[in-house]
Amino acid sequence: MIVETVKHHKRNEDWVNAERILLLEIARQEHDAKVRGLGVAPWYYEQLAIVYSKQHAYDMELAVLERYDAQPKAPGIGPIRLRDRLEKVRRRLVRMAS
Repeated sequence: MIVETVKHHKRNEDWVNAERILLLEIARQEHDAKVRGLGVAPWYYEQLAIVYSKQHAYDMELAVLERYDAQPKAPGIGPIRLRDRLEKVRRRLVRMAS
């Protein structure tokens, strides 16, 4: 249900509600990971990074990707994709600062 709601808000460019839902879910993921000793699901972080990127809020995109990077990871390809995205955002911000 959360996934479909986020997709709906993104399709409608309702960035505020997409961000709100994703931040709540990320907090829940991090809490559950800490309590259960599991990794977080990357999808929510990736979607929030996309929301920030669409708004050209690259500093916020970087922050959410760094937040994900600091978490224990669920298995799969997601961690690799998000690590690559993190590096791309860092390079973009360095270029923008020059």
